[in-house]
Amino acid sequence: MGCLPSKEGAGPDQGQPQAVQTSSKAAEERAGPNGAGKAANAVDASAVELEDAQEARDSVGNLPSSLHASASDLASNSGTAQRGGRVQFGGVDVQTYEAPPAPMEEHSHLLLQRSLPQIPASNVELETRAAGLKHIGFGPLKKENQDEYFCQVGGFGGQKDGCCYCIFDGHGNYGRDAAHFCRQELPVLFDAELRKYYAKAAADGVKDPNAKELIEPILSDAFVETERRLHTAGVNVSSSGTTASVVFQNRSSVWVGAAGDSRVLCLAQIDNQWKVQPLTLDHRPSRKTEKFRVEAAGGRVEPKRLPSGKTVGEPRLWLANLPSPGLLLSRSIGDDMATSVGCTARPEITFVAMRPYLDQYLVIASDGVWDVLSNDTVSQLVTDAGEPEAGCQAVLEAALLEWEERLAADNISIIVVQLQWGDMLASNSSAAMAVVRSATAGSSFQTKVLAPPQPQSPQQQLGGGAGSAGGAGGGAGQAAEAEAGSPGGLPGAANAGAAAGQAAGVATGAPLQ
Repeated sequence: MGCLPSKEGAGPDQGQPQAVQTSSKAAEERAGPNGAGKAANAVDASAVELEDAQEARDSVGNLPSSLHASASDLASNSGTAQRGGRVQFGGVDVQTYEAPPAPMEEHSHLLLQRSLPQIPASNVELETRAAGLKHIGFGPLKKENQDEYFCQVGGFGGQKDGCCYCIFDGHGNYGRDAAHFCRQELPVLFDAELRKYYAKAAADGVKDPNAKELIEPILSDAFVETERRLHTAGVNVSSSGTTASVVFQNRSSVWVGAAGDSRVLCLAQIDNQWKVQPLTLDHRPSRKTEKFRVEAAGGRVEPKRLPSGKTVGEPRLWLANLPSPGLLLSRSIGDDMATSVGCTARPEITFVAMRPYLDQYLVIASDGVWDVLSNDTVSQLVTDAGEPEAGCQAVLEAALLEWEERLAADNISIIVVQLQWGDMLASNSSAAMAVVRSATAGSSFQTKVLAPPQPQSPQQQLGGGAGSAGGAGGGAGQAAEAEAGSPGGLPGAANAGAAAGQAAGVATGAPLQ
């Protein structure tokens, strides 16, 4: 499968990931990706340098396709994730973790991955609930919502506890079409490949089919294949595209694939305080390894230059000798012009084993949230709200209030996932419930409460459904989709309009009550 890339961001970077942030002066003094430097704060500088260069070369195709596989190989040389002490919660022995010191030059994905627990808990009950919404924003030029989201609780990948959450943030003149197409294609493709994988793993007697390194290439290749299909579908992505953040959860194991700046957070309660752990790092040309890849492909990274010669804003991605495309992102699906100079659809993959009784929420949101709200602010809003549905609305309202001072608001999408462990199940007898909400400016919220999910695939959701579930879900979903302002059918996507509506109404793959 070929690999493609890019996206145009909007607004300043607010609330950058804080758990893994910056490094030592020794790392900062390195002459380049292969330069020498002294280790500081117990970080192996040579390993960081190797990761910088290896990740960059990997992205232009000189190393194996999975970026995270490269990081895993490096991490294996120095042991698994750094962990702190052990604590008891509900009779379960739980390992806490400490984020290691990070390089000062950039947010390193290798160090982010090293900071996360990677051994899933066993024999622990877990109930997952999720809610999602999107909003068009407002402003004199705001005519359409280019955001899309997908949410399925239970049954994804043919797994009883398999869940998938996706957010796509389109940009450019045809960003709405790109995001809509990817929402239809990527979950279906990923689900189908997971089903094949798990079936083969069962037939081959694979001891641990949920091993992180076995799922990662499936998720990574789903991004690249989706981009290939986007081109064959005839969507104009010469200067348009979409970001993509995809979360696959199978019980306490979580894989996150990200291309762009739709951020994913994990919220944990430790010692009666809420702690924020970013699971993604924004893909901006200013990140050192991203800049290295772009420049290696012949691109140019610098701020926007005004006719007066003055530069403004953060560094963008440009063609070598032309004042375009000027993207604020270095990865996305689509964007042919930026692809020619190093932008890529190949995602960074992060794996984390949720810690029982500690990790309680996942938050996925587009940059319409992160441009105006910090990670800590979003964490407080979600945890104060408690319920996923209320958390989504609280974040939306806070973001719109912040945008109001700018007299315009970007498109906003958010998904909140709540993890309820062990004895928490006593307060809620349903097996796995999802509340899916969508809204646009000037319209009321439409709420659908779904029954405990059946093992239903995204193909059944997006392709028109089957039986009474398909009929009921399709009708209700089409109404919700029409209200949300999603586009009609796209070339190459069969029954896209009706299917999109059904997916909005039956986002968790369960029949409506």
